[in-house]
Amino acid sequence: MSKADKERKQRESQTPSDTEIEATGESESAAVEKQIDINGCAGAVFSPEQQIAALTGQLDKARDEYLRLAAEFDNYKKRTTRDYINLVKTANEGLIAELLELLDNFERAFKSREENHDAEAYHKGVSMLYDKLLDVLSREGLKRFNSVGHIFDPRLHEAVMQVDDDGAEPDTVAAELQAGYTLNDKVIRHARVGVVKGKES
Repeated sequence: MSKADKERKQRESQTPSDTEIEATGESESAAVEKQIDINGCAGAVFSPEQQIAALTGQLDKARDEYLRLAAEFDNYKKRTTRDYINLVKTANEGLIAELLELLDNFERAFKSREENHDAEAYHKGVSMLYDKLLDVLSREGLKRFNSVGHIFDPRLHEAVMQVDDDGAEPDTVAAELQAGYTLNDKVIRHARVGVVKGKES
């Protein structure tokens, strides 16, 4: 027997036969895929049909894994979107609870005004409620900024009129008609102001 015949027989003995596949109960693609995994294709010869069957099995496995991961990611997106919506809906819950307490106090103040007709006590009570409201809002990041005496800044101010004032620099804010506010350093309402006219040349 020649050396080539010996090598051929050795390769055939390493390749699973159809009878061996049927005996183990494995499909052809599973058996070939298993043989590829064990031997790493080193020194093994497979027919085109066996190679196609093995690659088809690997492709099906990869596709199933992809579909599973895609389904898990879709569920994750839906869950995080739902959690975000719920968070937005209840984000101001604590603030609203404090404002409701102030609302109750305002109602009591109005009722007291109707019953006692004490203007001084009523004014004092309303002032206290006003201070309490400012405290609640400031703890949420709301701040009122001063405008009078500052140079007009379109990022902060809205000019609604011009003012004649020879003793002030041009473009200086001379009057504030409506206060401006920031929320966590972001302007949420521009101050409505009167600005000193520029000097005529």
